[in-house]
Amino acid sequence: MISLFLVFLLACSALSPRRIPFLSERPQECQEFLNVLDKKVSEAGMRDASNFPISGFPYLRTNRFLASLGTDVKDDEAGEQWVWWMQQLDLESRWKEIRNLPDEAILSLGSKRNGRPDRGGLFARVESCSHRLLKYDMRQPGFYETLHPLVGVPDEYSFSRRAIGLYPLFLIPLTIATKSSRGKFKSWYVMNLDDLPVDGDLIAFVPSQGVPLGEKELQGLLENSRKNPLDVPLPSGEDEKRIVAHFAPIIFQDVAAPYDRFGRIIWEGERLTIDGQKPLVYYYISHGFLKGEPILQINYAIWYPERAGKRSPWIERGHLDGMTVRVSLDSRGHPFMVDVTNNCGCYHFFVPKKASLDRVISKSLGLDPFVPQWLPEVGPGKRLGIRVNSGYHQVERILASEIPLESIPYELVPYEVLEALPREGDQTESMFDEDGIAKGSGRWKEEVLFFSMGVPSVGSMRQRDNHPLVLVGRAHFDDPSLFEKNFVFK
Repeated sequence: MISLFLVFLLACSALSPRRIPFLSERPQECQEFLNVLDKKVSEAGMRDASNFPISGFPYLRTNRFLASLGTDVKDDEAGEQWVWWMQQLDLESRWKEIRNLPDEAILSLGSKRNGRPDRGGLFARVESCSHRLLKYDMRQPGFYETLHPLVGVPDEYSFSRRAIGLYPLFLIPLTIATKSSRGKFKSWYVMNLDDLPVDGDLIAFVPSQGVPLGEKELQGLLENSRKNPLDVPLPSGEDEKRIVAHFAPIIFQDVAAPYDRFGRIIWEGERLTIDGQKPLVYYYISHGFLKGEPILQINYAIWYPERAGKRSPWIERGHLDGMTVRVSLDSRGHPFMVDVTNNCGCYHFFVPKKASLDRVISKSLGLDPFVPQWLPEVGPGKRLGIRVNSGYHQVERILASEIPLESIPYELVPYEVLEALPREGDQTESMFDEDGIAKGSGRWKEEVLFFSMGVPSVGSMRQRDNHPLVLVGRAHFDDPSLFEKNFVFK
């Protein structure tokens, strides 16, 4: 046991920033400036948790997809783009952090113009230092060999919690409970669509933006987006908007009370709330793998004021609720998988295209991937549709649907808006704390009941790239190999 502990310490030592050979020779004023900025951000509790810092490289951040790519890139054009991408993630996160910092923190960093905080000037200094440090480091021998082992993303599961909570003792009862819950969900999917219960009014919400793309046009956009050294689909700003609008779903929402009105998230004093009079869906792009090849994923995040009503379990009720619907495209631009998770990471399920699948991979304890239905064919004149129940806000069916004659338009807005939400004056604040938890969305009953499962703040709403999916075992929504770990594709 002692020898294993020593091996662990040596491994950690090998990854320590102190072992970076060129650390002390970098432009010190830039390194010190970024360190001071990090300290101010940490003191204010404004760290952006959507991307993850790389120890010893203060100008880079990563995600699970880029961490997976890192094993295949070397000192070449692909390697340069890999590093450049991580630099962009850091700059994006730092800009959000700078926007969210209190005025006094900006002034204490010496960034002011006409006596007022100069956030633009501070970010310009960040950009300059980022480029200087990157340029210096990339000229050093062994840069990639030093960087590769440091690029990783922390696990959402706590080993210590599972150890203290005697995790193995709860596996069997939780497995039984999970199977029971899945059985309830499955019953919705075997029902005739017209027989699904409706508590209020079934209202169709449709995307207000975009014109449907033809198949060849869509393929052309995706082919152009892959023209980069990593061969990863990276659509440009306008092309991204067109693709997002093309696949945006029709939301058939059972509206029985104000808590069923999804919409724009706003600050109301110190509390987050939903403007249900402005139906809105937040989107972001992610990437995964299909048979080892990078694929494009479009994520649609929907937010409600609360989980409530007679259908929702009492321990799950609370302020803020939501779900994320993810559409994954093959190389031809055809959806081969839709998967859905509540924004707590709960109730995740897969809806694969049957023709793409060879088999489902069986899991331990009998908890195989949950596949309540197959993906319907979405052709000309039809859109992906999701049927959502009242209060509980669970998807009861994925369908292919024409746009109803009576519908309400919803707006599509980039997800990063949530990470720097406008407040009074020029100030912004993320709806998430530095652990990636939506502020004010705690579910203390679930936290007590499921402590042993090792998920901190279990049941709370979470920021993108911070979603643990299971309580038995380990799985992450942003794992780029999630599909390949659960299915064998043709």
